[in-house]
Amino acid sequence: MAVRKLKPGAAKKKALVKKTTPKFVKTSAKKPAKKPAKNPGRRLATKSPGRSARKSVEKPPRRSSPAAGSTATTSVPAKKSWLHPPVVHWEIMALDAPKQRAFFSDLFGWAIDANNPQNYGMVPSGGEGAIGGGIGPAPESKPYVTFYVEVPDIGAALARAESLGASTVMPRTDMGMVILAQFRDPEGNLVGLIESSAS
Repeated sequence: MAVRKLKPGAAKKKALVKKTTPKFVKTSAKKPAKKPAKNPGRRLATKSPGRSARKSVEKPPRRSSPAAGSTATTSVPAKKSWLHPPVVHWEIMALDAPKQRAFFSDLFGWAIDANNPQNYGMVPSGGEGAIGGGIGPAPESKPYVTFYVEVPDIGAALARAESLGASTVMPRTDMGMVILAQFRDPEGNLVGLIESSAS
């Protein structure tokens, strides 16, 4: 049988092709592309939700403000449901009441009404949350400035004030329109009391 002779170097070339071909195929092979996630944001949140995600879930819904024309109003405590006895009136008693009324009227623009037999000038409050007062002639020519506190029982309030060192100046007095009293505190300041109406 005839033996085929190979040219010198042919065996080496053949072996080189066999060795390099698999390497070429291996390196040239492309990896399959990964499919993009359908919703990466949602997938990420379900895997490991951050603090912001948890806060948004736990946050309570906002309350809507009352619609226009709504009858809902803020609750205002009734006049008699005070937390403590309130100051309800102030008073300036002057030697020359008309002159004092003119002074304060010019100064603050107060509309003072003294059209009454007592010549007592009533000063209306300046608005919600403010209190009115009065400017009248000083008794016994002794001018003073004072304020009045509303209490349910003037007798009990005077007794309590005296037990704390005060002295009664005017006992419980019914003036027709109002029931009042006056006392001096331990330092001599004049303070008035007005009794709450039964209604």
